[in-house]
Amino acid sequence: MLDIPEYRVILSEFKGGRLLAELPVSGLKFASILNAPGAASFTVPLAAEPLAGLDWSLISPWRITAHVQRGSRVLWGGPLLTWSVDLTAEEITLDCVGLWEYYRRNIINLGYTTGTTPREQTTIARELIQTFADNPSPAAPGQSGYWGSNGPGALTFDPDLDSMKRDRTYPWFEWKSVGEAVEQLGAVIKGFDFRIDHDWDIDARVIRNRMRWLYPAGGQDTGIVLEHGTNCTVTTVTSDGDQMCTETAVNGAGEGWSQLKSWWYNGQLETEDGRRIPRLAAVATNNSVVRTETLTAQAERMVAVGAFPIVVPEVTLHPGGEYSAAELRVGHKIRVRAKTASWPGIDAEYVVQEISTTVSRTGEETTLALVPVTVFERVDDWVQGQLELTA
Repeated sequence: MLDIPEYRVILSEFKGGRLLAELPVSGLKFASILNAPGAASFTVPLAAEPLAGLDWSLISPWRITAHVQRGSRVLWGGPLLTWSVDLTAEEITLDCVGLWEYYRRNIINLGYTTGTTPREQTTIARELIQTFADNPSPAAPGQSGYWGSNGPGALTFDPDLDSMKRDRTYPWFEWKSVGEAVEQLGAVIKGFDFRIDHDWDIDARVIRNRMRWLYPAGGQDTGIVLEHGTNCTVTTVTSDGDQMCTETAVNGAGEGWSQLKSWWYNGQLETEDGRRIPRLAAVATNNSVVRTETLTAQAERMVAVGAFPIVVPEVTLHPGGEYSAAELRVGHKIRVRAKTASWPGIDAEYVVQEISTTVSRTGEETTLALVPVTVFERVDDWVQGQLELTA
């Protein structure tokens, strides 16, 4: 058993959410990622009767969901993907994937279109999920909708956001992943971020998995300040130019000469004194896009993000300190400060992209992966600049 009593690992049925057992784990690690599944791993002593008398056959991939609770807060949840037994150590290891992975594993098999009337982007996302991946009661054979989903009904939804209206068409013959469609829908100019939060429904005695739409992208203000040496350790600070580009090309629906395309060029980045770089091209493809305006928004975003290198710190929270994985969520906006006597350091705002926690008998360690808020500000500034040029 863990020597950190505030942690619990709870098993429930993936379809229906019925509670099954609490695992007496001897170690665990879990990671939440913005707009992506994340993962978790649990080590359970075989002698501890981890199923508390329940049938061992319940420990089966995609049949059960594991949730990690710290204190009163549920921090992570997702289905079992693999298990392995170490006969020497007499332990079983359960490797789970974040709940969003399930939605990547379902396809838009009947096709979807907004028709001639644009719809809220989060409404499109919710309808894709509920129609093709999370419908626990599909129609009977022979009735309309039978080839939709026989999903787990795992998600609850906040109200759709009043954000941006979009046109989208997903032909059935493309068999596009639901998860991929939602991710691409959000990854455009004036798009959105998302995460899945977890909490208890005490009356129903189940853990709810709540879909959170975050608009606009760029982080939720928290007022949290992490300072090197005070409440965190900044192990490294890296300047990364991997996404830098001066020319972007995006392909949409169609093939060959009939394929929709958009192209953007940031000549200023190649010529401006003090930051000149050589021409760097970036190409992306999104075959579901049928409007040039959407491709243009994606190309503009790539140019804006690629205008500067990304400076990011690697942050580890102090165990037992002011902040832990219980207070932070992916999508939160925080400030990080770090410097040395011979280096001016950083003092900037960041959006939390990933939270990784490892817990063992000796304690816990939480690290953060961050993206500068300036990336999102550059996107907004670029769009405003293009509007002014065309006004």
